[in-house]
Amino acid sequence: MLKTCKGFRTQWSTSFNWTVAALCKIAKRRMGDFVTVDVQQGRLRGRKAVSKAGNSYYSFQGIPYAKPPVGPLRFEDPQPPEPWTGVRDAIKEGAICPQYAWLMKRFRGCEDCLFLNVFTSELPDGNTNPCKAVMVWIHGGGFATGSGNSDLYGPDHLVDAGVVLVTMNYRLGPLGFLSLEDPVLPGNAGLKDQTAAIRWVQQNIDKFGGNPNNVTLFGESAGGSSVQYHMISPMSKGLFHKAIAQSGSSLNPWAMTTSLRSRAFQLGEVLGCKTTNPNELINFLRNVTAKDLFDGAAKTVTEEERRRGKTLPFLPIPETWESGGKDVFLPGNPVDLLREGKFTNVPFITGTTSHEGILELEGILRNPSLLNEIDNDFERHVPEELNLTSEKEKELACKIKEFYLGDNSLTMENLDKYVHLHTDYVFAYGVNKGLKLHAKHSVCPIYNYQFSFDGQLGVFKKFINATFLSGACHIDDLGYLFRANMTDVSISPESPEMKTLRRMVKMWTNFAKTGNPTPELDSDITIKWPPYTLANPEYLEISRNLSTGIDLLKERMEFWKGVYSICQTSPKD
Repeated sequence: MLKTCKGFRTQWSTSFNWTVAALCKIAKRRMGDFVTVDVQQGRLRGRKAVSKAGNSYYSFQGIPYAKPPVGPLRFEDPQPPEPWTGVRDAIKEGAICPQYAWLMKRFRGCEDCLFLNVFTSELPDGNTNPCKAVMVWIHGGGFATGSGNSDLYGPDHLVDAGVVLVTMNYRLGPLGFLSLEDPVLPGNAGLKDQTAAIRWVQQNIDKFGGNPNNVTLFGESAGGSSVQYHMISPMSKGLFHKAIAQSGSSLNPWAMTTSLRSRAFQLGEVLGCKTTNPNELINFLRNVTAKDLFDGAAKTVTEEERRRGKTLPFLPIPETWESGGKDVFLPGNPVDLLREGKFTNVPFITGTTSHEGILELEGILRNPSLLNEIDNDFERHVPEELNLTSEKEKELACKIKEFYLGDNSLTMENLDKYVHLHTDYVFAYGVNKGLKLHAKHSVCPIYNYQFSFDGQLGVFKKFINATFLSGACHIDDLGYLFRANMTDVSISPESPEMKTLRRMVKMWTNFAKTGNPTPELDSDITIKWPPYTLANPEYLEISRNLSTGIDLLKERMEFWKGVYSICQTSPKD
């Protein structure tokens, strides 16, 4: 382009020199807006971007980390990506995986969706590589919805703090977790997608200024449980060096199932293929539309499952059958693997928000008449896996109701108590139990926290019109790590919201860089975050101010430990 501009100068009179000079300047600036990087599969063209704080960084989006899982590869383990010739554009996000998007409640996505995004403030220059700490984000969404896109996970704050950020898509719902519980279709394809993305990071992240020997996995909700799955998976061993699980554990009641084969055949029947032949079923399911798969999957959920809040039909499953030569992601029940110390020992942060259970109020706030229905049916809150008789279940339901509500009926006036119930049963107890099992065997530091700051950058409470309730809802912490479109409002740098954001970003990126979230104190990080041990179970309270405490939610966690101990076959802590 510059040679062409020089040619122009020889052809046009000097009266047009200013025009030519301007064109050359514009051409040079536009060339500077883009940058290329060579990865194992070929050359990528990314772009320069500017963070909300005004800092420059490089953005590479829509990078394929595996072959498109379409046609005969539907339901199969991810395959290595194909190389390409020339320069591949990585200047916009790739398609999200098929799903019913939780915000718009409509079907979206494309099966060619195994893409990741890389954001970095500094690229290698000649023989110099900045070797920055790498943070790999795994999105939540109940293994049924979500993506790594920047509408919710904008990279600005984390990249400004000096790490390389990677976000990813992975297969969801029946496309990611259909299983026949055999070597032909073992399941967990969505989790294996995540491993494939982390392998890609190991192979290529140094080209973006990242250090493949300093990789932190972090995620929230289903992404948090995924992080713990990677800690216990032999497929992911050695691919990462630190872990952060936010509001999610592999021990949460929504994070795993123990039976999928019958549901797979039921899905076929719902869609018009009633058969007992596995090959016939797979061939049929490979030829229906993705939308039909998701619609059919929803129809396999029974009324009893809906009553108990179990609306996710396809989830991770232990692969306890013969592998047939395929890689095994989850070789056993997570609680057994954790109890036996069969997990990757790395520095670990885990915790919850203070009022996770506000998430469960969406239906009640739309239809308050549900309160009376729930009040008369507390049996729905008894863990189904206890396999109690009807009489014992009713007796335990009364104890659960009494613990949280006393002698009161469930009303709008005591919704906060109901929120505590769901916080504990759905999230906190599983996270706490996993924390204790890690602490029993880990030789690396473990950090526990509760995020209770209730501010304007909270993501979910506003969405369900629950701002009249105090506390931090499930997902509300994400607005203090990522730049999210729905919370991207102008806030004073001296506000409690911005102070909390700076604290979260500093602690999370400090941990990624050093393994210690509070290596030094400053005006934002005012106290040291003590490690958690069984002898000294300390945690950090992240609210308007930072503080420490002992044995988070002790009484409530002891109550749920007692609930599960009713069944003698229930795993002991």
